[in-house]
Amino acid sequence: GETFKVGDNLKAVVKAVTIDKTNGLIIELSRTSPKFLESLLALEVPEIKDERITIEASARIPGSRAKISLSTMEAQIDPIGSVVGVKGVRITAVSQQLHGENIDCVEYSTIPEMFVARALSPAIIKSVQINKALDPNDKDKAIVTISSDQKSKAIGKSGLNIRLASMLTRCEIELVEVADNSQALEGSTAIP
Repeated sequence: GETFKVGDNLKAVVKAVTIDKTNGLIIELSRTSPKFLESLLALEVPEIKDERITIEASARIPGSRAKISLSTMEAQIDPIGSVVGVKGVRITAVSQQLHGENIDCVEYSTIPEMFVARALSPAIIKSVQINKALDPNDKDKAIVTISSDQKSKAIGKSGLNIRLASMLTRCEIELVEVADNSQALEGSTAIP
């Protein structure tokens, strides 16, 4: 949805370089790739550039929303706090370059169940069960148990949150809704 004119300065990531017999050298640029988001973050956040914070995975629906998972091996560094910056200065600068695209930061975990639960934030997840795919080309399936009041948060507006979480974790996510305990107690009667 962007428009450019000759002479505009733009940032982009090089997607491919090919040689064509008639046109010569062709350089394909991208502003929609998740790698573009990662490159912008590396320019803005010195800890990423210095490799003290690692971007483990990123997912992006250009123009709408993005999610990145972050990790660090240094105990004194908060990866999410460092990327967001004081009062959100760093993440806001990157978001403005992407025309206001929302960027969610998630702490990476080597435990797949925990990573799926974090990727579905801001929803609060009850449990996650991972079923490994038999075919290596297929995605693993994550069965996520969630209370009914958290389901809309997990899915997100137009299904954005669950799609980004699925891309970020490389899992097919299935939500299983369970009745909230407080609702179940309201309908029951206590025996003295």
